[in-house]
Amino acid sequence: MKRKVALITSARSDYSTMYPVMQAAQLDPEIDASIFCAGMHLVEEFGYTYRQLEADGLEISEKVDYHVPGDGEIGLVQSLAKGVLLFSEALVRQNPDIILVSGDRIENMALFTAATALKIPICHMCGGDITEGAFDNQVRHMMTKLAHLHMVSMPEHARRVLQMGEEPWRITLTGDAALDTVVGFTPLTRKDLFRLESIPEQGSLALSTFHPQTLGEVDSLKEYANLLTALAEVDAIPVLTYPNIDPGFEPLIEMLEGFQRVRPDAVIKRSFTREGYYSMMAHAGFMIGNSSSGLWEAPSFELPCVNVGARQAGRLRAANVIDVDGLDLDGIRAAIKTAQSTQFRSSLTNLENPYGKGQAAALTMDVIKSASLGDRLLMKKFYECDAGFASVTIRGMDGA
Repeated sequence: MKRKVALITSARSDYSTMYPVMQAAQLDPEIDASIFCAGMHLVEEFGYTYRQLEADGLEISEKVDYHVPGDGEIGLVQSLAKGVLLFSEALVRQNPDIILVSGDRIENMALFTAATALKIPICHMCGGDITEGAFDNQVRHMMTKLAHLHMVSMPEHARRVLQMGEEPWRITLTGDAALDTVVGFTPLTRKDLFRLESIPEQGSLALSTFHPQTLGEVDSLKEYANLLTALAEVDAIPVLTYPNIDPGFEPLIEMLEGFQRVRPDAVIKRSFTREGYYSMMAHAGFMIGNSSSGLWEAPSFELPCVNVGARQAGRLRAANVIDVDGLDLDGIRAAIKTAQSTQFRSSLTNLENPYGKGQAAALTMDVIKSASLGDRLLMKKFYECDAGFASVTIRGMDGA
């Protein structure tokens, strides 16, 4: 019998990781894949990005629309409560043997709550990472403790998952599956990028995405104001994307839309196609903001990234990342100048991406298909790593 696997995406950020695995699952004759599209994907204001899944040839089994309109924490809490019910109903309908989900989005707490109550094992991707400036950090660690199998991106992440008491046999080092798409990717020409995404054919480009910082007392509005002030001075066409749906997104969108009065040549995108976004990264002179893509995917394009503020604090960086205090306008200007310099760009030649080499989907499918279902998987023991991490063998450590 085929193994029934539910694969979940709730935002454009996790879809970059989930897409290669969803594609592999749908094509695998040993897997009966059901794809759940949820959350931000189903919100018109953010571009109805569920259409990207359809354009990618993925068959959506469930649309889990739990979003409650509003920009504050109350709306988020109401969305989570609604999500528990709707995810529960969808999981009962699909009756999967195992769930596969990536990342750290707080909306997926609803999924994990429903799956735990229904006793459905969870395979979690990208655990053990750190983002100290967002509540995603705690959410990610909570997901690790509720999950039964862990597909991690790098050895440091595997050690952190071990520190949380997870048994070594549950952990596989796969790399991040988003890089499965990046490795060997052929960017669109500027002409085709214009046809697909309306990005001007001529002129240098600067890519920017800035999300709310959901932890700490830092003023995200002031940070974004500084970023936009510095970006307005740049001799390049600014291409800016909408923030994600975290609390505090609405004032950022207002500032983003107002930026076009200062820079009429700016291009504002609610969302990109994946092919369009990666092509933008290939053609851009630099990127600026606090998006995880500056740390995950940008190294593969040897793309300088000015990382503003503390949202990504604690996450491993490659040499393309220039960190800067978001409240220091002159510091942001200086970081942009560095990112645009020929010397810095040249220093990134042959940069190795620490997040993987493009084998994650295949490794993940191997684990999903070979995992023994039953009590050993569901009943978790706390692993005491008394002997030290160096003595622990993790699957995939030499292959990812």
